[in-house]
Parts: sequence; C-alpha cells; structure tokens
Amino acid sequence: MFDGPLTDMLKDGGILRSAYRGSDPVVMRDAVTLTGLPSVDDIDVLIEGSLLRRPYFTVLREGVTPADSDILASRNVAGTQSSGFIAEAAVRKHLADGATLKLNQVEDWHPFIRGMNDELNSIFPVEAKAFLFYTPAGERGMLPHRDGSHVIAIQLEGEKEWHLYDSPPELAAKAGLDVDTSREQVVMMTPGDVLYLPHGYGHAATATEKASLHLTFTLTEPTPEALVESFISEWIASGRPSAAAGGASAGSPIGRAKALLGDLVDFGSIVDDGALVGSALTAARTRDGSR
Repeated sequence: MFDGPLTDMLKDGGILRSAYRGSDPVVMRDAVTLTGLPSVDDIDVLIEGSLLRRPYFTVLREGVTPADSDILASRNVAGTQSSGFIAEAAVRKHLADGATLKLNQVEDWHPFIRGMNDELNSIFPVEAKAFLFYTPAGERGMLPHRDGSHVIAIQLEGEKEWHLYDSPPELAAKAGLDVDTSREQVVMMTPGDVLYLPHGYGHAATATEKASLHLTFTLTEPTPEALVESFISEWIASGRPSAAAGGASAGSPIGRAKALLGDLVDFGSIVDDGALVGSALTAARTRDGSR
C-alpha cells in the first residue's frame, strides 16, 4: 500500500478528507515531509537535457504564453528528427524575464507523484492530475482565476503568497477569469505547507523574495455531460434499447423513439448511481491512455 506525504490527512477523519466536504479553504502548516518530491535542482535538470516536450510543459506569465516557435525545438531521437521539445536557451530567457514554467500531467512521468495521484483517485470521486509550478522571485504565472476542480497545493521550495477570492456558487462550476478581487484573504505558503481550495475557489499566487516551486493536484469531479454519457453507455450495454425499439411499431420511427425514451426513464430508476459515477471516472482517467 502506498504511504505518501498526504496519506495520514486522507484517512477517515483526516483533515484533507474533511476539507473536501467543506466549502472553505484550509491551510495545513508544516504538514508534510518533502522526501521523494522534486526540487528546484530537478527542474533545472529537466530544462537542461531532458526529452521534455509538449504537452508536458507550458511557459506563462500573467496568464500569457509565448508563441510555440519561441519555446519549442526539434531533436534527433533514435535517428528521427522530432519536434515539440523544450528549447533550453529560450525557456531560460523567459524565466529570467519573469515567466513561470508549468509542468503538466506530472503523474505520467514521476513515479512518486504518480503514487500520490493514484491515492487521491482511490479516495475521492475525481480525476486527479498533478502539476508543478516553478516561478521566479516576485512573479506570478496566472491572473486571478478559478479552476473547475478542487485544488491541493504543496509548497516544495521558496515561498508563495496566495491571494484567495471567494467565488459566488453560480460562477464556481467552471474554470474562468471572472473573479471578484475586491475581497481577499492572503496566505503565505512555505515548504511543507499544504493548501486545500474548494471547487471553483478564486485565487492567484505570487513568489516572494526567492524562486518558488510548488506541486498542485487538481481533483475534477465528473461533469453532468460525462454522467449522461456514462448513463447512455450503461443503457446500451444492458441490451435494453434493442428490446424497447423492437417492441414498438416497426413502421413508425416516432413509435420507436417514444419506446426508447420511455425505456430510458425506466432504466434511470434502476441504474446504480455508484456504478454510473465509477464508469464516468474510468472514462476520464483513461482517456489519455495512461491507465
């Protein structure tokens, strides 16, 4: 069984497990050990000589990203010229100018973070994803925004000042920049601190006197559209559509349509809700072929 930095907080009665059911941010001071997690030196190695490529990295400053031609390069891999790799000199220049390096889908290539990500997937009804943010001193990568997910942030190196903006429930269902910044709560994160943000909670984060590195997990619940797709898939797999349509008038498309719609309603009364959510989560977690 995986035993990671968040394990104790994710047990029954643990602070993260309780926070997930609440509607307020939760700050956990000096809550985790950082053994096994990336450092700024590791990020430097990734920039310098790795095969890091899209979609596994993004460069951004205040929400603006440079043109692909400015940060991507071609490399000869096993005798084949391939594009989309990180251009070291160009990316270092952007970092020197204040840009943030965001590493995406870290669970795909970092085994320890993959274990943490799988642990979150095993406990919450979500699709968990992991990201690393390396931000130079005094800079921020993104404007105030909302994520369409719950957020768990772990400060790894340096300090980061988080500005939290309570988003109205009607705005919080989807990601966006429509954040009211007139009222804010400021939280300073130092190495080992953990921050939980409820689904759709507005925020922005700025590095202080030193470069900052933090790890973020997004926990995205199935959307209504995904649940409908799961419901239809379960209905089709049951074999009921053929039986319902076959029982209607063979010469009447309207009759068959009414029979199918009626059976959909009947199926809704017997389908297992847990299985429906599980099916939607399986589709979300495997859509990139990583499972």
